[in-house]
Amino acid sequence: MDYVNGDGVTNNKHLAEAIDMTREGSAQPGSAGYDEPDSAGPGMTLRDSCFLVAIEELEEIQSAPQENQDQIDHVLQMLREARNANNERRARVMAEAHEILQDVWVPPT
Repeated sequence: MDYVNGDGVTNNKHLAEAIDMTREGSAQPGSAGYDEPDSAGPGMTLRDSCFLVAIEELEEIQSAPQENQDQIDHVLQMLREARNANNERRARVMAEAHEILQDVWVPPT
């Protein structure tokens, strides 16, 4: 099964979800309620949720070729470091992560 997210298509559900979450998490600060308190549950904004899901999904990928795994590891580091930054920086990091993940290949799931 192919999963369509953003501008690309992948047949790996973990990568597809991470691509989708980084696209959503890159929304401009304050847009569509992404940064409203409790918008994704008690104590969590939608952008917080996007970070959490993207990190969890990328951690599930263990079968990528080394070059692609290196890119995934880099994105994971970026997301972890920016997770508690201000919303403007978090949106920029998510946009950068989204761009990187568009060029990553992992085997199908």
